[in-house]
Amino acid sequence: GEIRDAETAKIAIEASLTGHLVFSTLHTNDAPSAITRLIDIGVQPFLVASSIIAVMAQRLVRRICPKCKEPYTPTPADIKASGLTPEQVGTGKFMHGKGCTNCNKTGYRGRQGIYEMLRLDGRLREMAFKGASAQEMRRHAKSKGMRNLLDDGMLKVCKGMTTFEEVLSTCHHDSALDH
Repeated sequence: GEIRDAETAKIAIEASLTGHLVFSTLHTNDAPSAITRLIDIGVQPFLVASSIIAVMAQRLVRRICPKCKEPYTPTPADIKASGLTPEQVGTGKFMHGKGCTNCNKTGYRGRQGIYEMLRLDGRLREMAFKGASAQEMRRHAKSKGMRNLLDDGMLKVCKGMTTFEEVLSTCHHDSALDH
């Protein structure tokens, strides 16, 4: 079930500490914020640090319609906001949907997930125990190779699956844009 309060969080943490693999949901903007959210609702930091293996964040973005998909050249503003490297831009297959009867003239049909996986290493456990901010944990995880929601979304933009606009509007919060 979903963790909405201290009582539910306590039950989930206790189950994990007794050897059970617990999967749950928690409403946060990104994976590192789940750690701080658990602490904010009353779970002791040492319990969070010792019981969490990983946290996954996900969002849905609209897929470009396969019937009216066509190549296009991204604007300099799109590229700047995306955080893509010149190499990624050079090899990207950027597409957009021009709109057709298949997609109700929207250019989109269906949805695609974008994901962020935070695996708690020793340093992240220590940071959680000491009450570090989500931003500090995010910085550490990124330095260790974590792909955040924006990064994963931009990979899907480069593959022609969705658009800059769609990913940027979905990842508009500051934490996703924290490259």
